[in-house]
Amino acid sequence: SCSWLKSIEKAQQSVEQTLLYLLSMTWLLQVAFFAAAYAAAASPSQWQEGAAAESCENDGGQGLFQKSLGRVGRSMQHENPMEKRVYLICTAHKAGTELMRNIFHWIFDLMDVKETCRFDDTGGKIISNGTWKQNCPDVDHPVNVRFHNHISSPIIESIRAETAKKGGFKGVMTIRNPLEMVVSSYCYHHRGAEPWNALGDNMTDLAPKEGVPEMARRMLLTVRNMTHAFQAAKPEVYVSHYERITGSSAGFNQTIKEILDFLWGDEISHDLKQRALDATVHEDLHRGEEGFSFHVDGTADGKMGNDGVNHTSDEQELDEARAHLSLLDQDGPAAPAAAAAGTKKPP
Repeated sequence: SCSWLKSIEKAQQSVEQTLLYLLSMTWLLQVAFFAAAYAAAASPSQWQEGAAAESCENDGGQGLFQKSLGRVGRSMQHENPMEKRVYLICTAHKAGTELMRNIFHWIFDLMDVKETCRFDDTGGKIISNGTWKQNCPDVDHPVNVRFHNHISSPIIESIRAETAKKGGFKGVMTIRNPLEMVVSSYCYHHRGAEPWNALGDNMTDLAPKEGVPEMARRMLLTVRNMTHAFQAAKPEVYVSHYERITGSSAGFNQTIKEILDFLWGDEISHDLKQRALDATVHEDLHRGEEGFSFHVDGTADGKMGNDGVNHTSDEQELDEARAHLSLLDQDGPAAPAAAAAGTKKPP
């Protein structure tokens, strides 16, 4: 019941404590405790241009960056931070996948990244120009920028082991209130999005009364993987909270600043960090702008996400689904693995 969830919310003081507790709970309690506590928890590269521009007065725009590059930037090529280590950007289904990938689309374009890879052959582009669609395990040479659409702790641990003697790695992952993930996933698949995804099997036929509890069962594996990845994240992976980055423009700005400082510190200039913030605000839901998240294939040619799918639901639709969260079977069995995985590849 709602009162039961509120009492749990008051009892839990941090996301970290709750995530540890999740591992010993039954399947729905894992989701409910995590959700309650989460609500209470608080050419030359552009990086070279930014470094060069630090010494320029009264910069009037990118033209001056490009001019100063010829004087200073070329002498700094060996310091390119994108060549120092591996970067892992990782998300979970309905935890802000489109938002996080498109934020980094802006950042990596500024950093002049020309090659990335992705796991499981899933996820849209994260750079505008260059190679991005290759599957990471199939690449026969090191790729420093990697995207994972369905993060789990083994991926983090394997990259940690791989890079231990090669400069290490840094990453960013996103987490979200699992009950909101369930609601979002139900609405998303109820309208027929991603018909290849096992999470959506027959979901278009299920009204919220049947569909929301069923989606909670199917999303269990996603929530578990996100929880385990959260546990494995430190110290190399920054954890972004979906509710914070989407809650307000101030929360968005602060999260971006923390991400930039975490990944690069003083390896990139203050000016380049400001340019990255100015670019990524196109993805801030509160500014009314239309970034990559609102256009097909990451261009200005059409609406919806850059994979051609509408990833947003209206509040009325979401509220109707939320009203049925109280129907979740607290003692229900674990979801069947095939339904929970949701890993069938698109055609």
